[in-house]
Amino acid sequence: MLHAFVQSNDNDDTASQGSAGVLWGRRQRAAATEMDGDETAVVAAAEAEVVGSAETEEHVQRILLAIDNFTRKVSEMLDSGRAMFKDLAADFEDRLCTIHKERVDKWEEEIRELRARDAANEHTRAST
Repeated sequence: MLHAFVQSNDNDDTASQGSAGVLWGRRQRAAATEMDGDETAVVAAAEAEVVGSAETEEHVQRILLAIDNFTRKVSEMLDSGRAMFKDLAADFEDRLCTIHKERVDKWEEEIRELRARDAANEHTRAST
């Protein structure tokens, strides 16, 4: 679930960053063209833009990969934690039920002993 959420956000982020990169590149080219009419400056600016965009995109892809890896690890930890807590909860429930049964059995035995003593006392009083 968490993984799917991040993946859908990754696609949105990539698309928005891609379009922003294109807009930034267009502005840079236009600025280079307006500043000097020299074709070499425009070509140099375009080459710098491609290198910058590729480096930026590579960096963005590394970040997205890190997000994906981190999300996968978190998802695995959640699954592992759920399984562990499920096992612990079952063990806890079993142990608590056993403790309850033992304690109730002890009290019921105590009640039987009290009634037996009381009956013996009543019998002794009645015979004297």
